[in-house]
Amino acid sequence: MRKWQWLGVAGSTLVAVGGLYVGVGPSGDAVQLPPEAVAAILWPIAVSYLGMTLLVLAWWMIGRLRAEPAVMIRTGVMWAVPFALSGPIFSRDVYSYLAQGAMTMAGLDPYRWGPQALGGELAAHVPAIWQDTPAPYGPVFLRLAGAVTTVTQHELWPGLIGMRLLAVGGVAVLAVTVPRIARECGVDPSTALWLGVLNPLVLLHLVVDAHNDAVMVALMCAGLLLALRHRPVLGVVLITLAGLVKGPALLGLAFLAVLWAGRLPGRFRLLRAGGATIFISGGTAVAVTTIAGTGFGWVPALRAPTRARTWMSLTTQLGGVFGGQEALWLAGLLLAGVITLVLLHRVGTGSDMVAACGVALVAFVVLSPVVHVWYLLWGFVLLAAAGSDRVRRAVAYASPVLVVLAPPNDAPTGAPMILGGVLGAAAGLLVYNVVRTVRRRTALVLDTA
Repeated sequence: MRKWQWLGVAGSTLVAVGGLYVGVGPSGDAVQLPPEAVAAILWPIAVSYLGMTLLVLAWWMIGRLRAEPAVMIRTGVMWAVPFALSGPIFSRDVYSYLAQGAMTMAGLDPYRWGPQALGGELAAHVPAIWQDTPAPYGPVFLRLAGAVTTVTQHELWPGLIGMRLLAVGGVAVLAVTVPRIARECGVDPSTALWLGVLNPLVLLHLVVDAHNDAVMVALMCAGLLLALRHRPVLGVVLITLAGLVKGPALLGLAFLAVLWAGRLPGRFRLLRAGGATIFISGGTAVAVTTIAGTGFGWVPALRAPTRARTWMSLTTQLGGVFGGQEALWLAGLLLAGVITLVLLHRVGTGSDMVAACGVALVAFVVLSPVVHVWYLLWGFVLLAAAGSDRVRRAVAYASPVLVVLAPPNDAPTGAPMILGGVLGAAAGLLVYNVVRTVRRRTALVLDTA
């Protein structure tokens, strides 16, 4: 266990080091390298992929050892430490969070104006495509981000650390709720922690890049856990708060309502449970929005992410080839809606409810106009805690592939990326085999003695 724990620490450290050059730290873009030196261009990519490969392999081996939940949590902390003071590596979104939070506290409507209206250092680091784009996040998150910028006095580095602490807090909530959901659903808690919290996707995209998805998924999981434990009213409130971070979490309310209906006596159970869910959720949303003072402008702003074109989106790629982009986006979302309705019809036990919600979230991500690898964690975390053995195995196999498919943000594309990635991955496999060989020979010597 210790060998794999420390191999993972080495992987995290190498990712952080490579991120100094191909990440998106607050000093501007990545550290500039002389373009005439091929080695200077390749080595930070190779180092990053070496670290990512070691982290994935260490994670895979620890999963095979089936350690206790406490050991899994301790391992996750060890692997996260090297990222404590690093800048973001795979995404620039955290800069938008800081600027939008500062706008909220300054009285600028983030649902009407983009970060350009704020100006200053925080807005300067927001990518050009988002400079005039309204915030697509709910009032809960904007107030949290605003609190971070207030405490850190609009300083960039402290603000980044503050946003990372917020994301780490969300992951900590997952470390508490995921194994408890797993117990309610008859899944091994240790396996659920390994797949849903220790997963390299969580470390590399929720912790390193401080994505607000960590807060959203944490609140959603807490709400679903309360619903499983016969406290549906509090569950609705927490899932609504998750939706007031990012809208897709509200999908969980539909599955909670069906679960609630199954536990009610008498007639019209689904109507009663659905009506109560809508009433409680609506009341929570109105109360929170009123207190936050931000208004409901985030609802129309939900289209903002479609301004970015992501190659992982099936509907976007098909639209680029055949045309009719908007029609294909709509068709994809309608298909995801149909899948959700089928799943809702089949929901029975608590385990079915959580797993079905996870599948529905994955379907909406895969068929949406914009797909980022960390979006898939919305459903992966739930499937880790409640999915069948076959589904959890699929998530386990998909996760390393998704890690490889999401390179550091400022890594050059084309041949340098491919060559650097191959070299780094090959070096990682070599180190892994050396560690395994030494481990086996040491065990053989000890057995002989």
